[in-house]
Amino acid sequence: MQGVMKFIKGWLVFSLLWGIFMWFVSWKAQGKEPGLAIVMSLYAGLIYQALMTMVARYKTRKSQA
Repeated sequence: MQGVMKFIKGWLVFSLLWGIFMWFVSWKAQGKEPGLAIVMSLYAGLIYQALMTMVARYKTRKSQA
């Protein structure tokens, strides 16, 4: 359960930071609606966190072998 909470926390933190950064850097200028920006940042955060979890699990398995 602790791993799930760590995953969710990392996902939400990255999504929030990514969404704010992208909104001010490019999405606002492109005319993206805030709701769409939130959804896009949540998807990006989910993909990023899944990849980081896979890398961490790979490194853990490699070090135990």
